[in-house]
Amino acid sequence: MESNSVSLILLAAGESSRFGDEKLCSNFRGKPLLQWSLDNLKNVGVLNKFLIIKPGFELNRFDTGSFKILINDDYRKGISTSIVRGLCECAEERTGIVLMLADMPLVSGEDVEFLLESLLPEDEMVSFAYDGRKGFPTFIAKKLFPELLKITGDRGAFQLVKNGQAKIREIEGSERNVFDIDSPEDRLQIW
Repeated sequence: MESNSVSLILLAAGESSRFGDEKLCSNFRGKPLLQWSLDNLKNVGVLNKFLIIKPGFELNRFDTGSFKILINDDYRKGISTSIVRGLCECAEERTGIVLMLADMPLVSGEDVEFLLESLLPEDEMVSFAYDGRKGFPTFIAKKLFPELLKITGDRGAFQLVKNGQAKIREIEGSERNVFDIDSPEDRLQIW
């Protein structure tokens, strides 16, 4: 699939409730956690890149590069509101979106490129998986946008699969595709 027909949405508007502080500003291997995702995804060849943040987030601490910044005023209602916020900015001519989580510092731009290169015309959703767990990045085809706009709560796009509204194809990934930071101790994991 042509990467310039896809938008990338980086979700960074979580409450960090399990972390106890603003985790995306915390140090991970020498730089703020969010900067890892921004740096890893800066060269991905998609037409639009959106960074979804909550009001008051200390964005001045980061080099956001070519990401367009979107504020999610409804972030307390869950991750679904950030997905919908990003989706509403995508141009009609987009053939799909790629979702990424900002607390996954080891996912690379190459992962996104590989995902896009592996897409088949019939794909509705495609995601990396590792050790039986769904991972990221995740591609969602345009035909699912109407249903995606209806998701609610603190569950992401995968609820479409669970509800039988979408089919997902998994690509074998590695631990980096499922590793995220939820607690301060997670930053110490080495593998």
